Amino acid sequence: MRTQKTFAELRCRMIRENINQKELAEIAGIADATMTDRMAGRSFFRVNEINRMSARLSIQESDYYRYFFAQENYPSRTPGRACSK
Repeated sequence: MRTQKTFAELRCRMIRENINQKELAEIAGIADATMTDRMAGRSFFRVNEINRMSARLSIQESDYYRYFFAQENYPSRTPGRACSK
């Protein structure tokens, strides 16, 4: 079975902006391990983290859904449910 890559749009933007995950975690103000959880779709980004990352990556607020909230970024979540059991 093929593993789905979460946050593909964000990862592409990071490549274009020449920034790695560790650097982005520092910009967001979170630990490296926390960023790993966020990028794997195991937890959600907070608004202040999104704002900091977006400023560095030049992501417009109108594009936040595409980069941070798209359903495909959270494969472990059941569609239509905010929390899993």
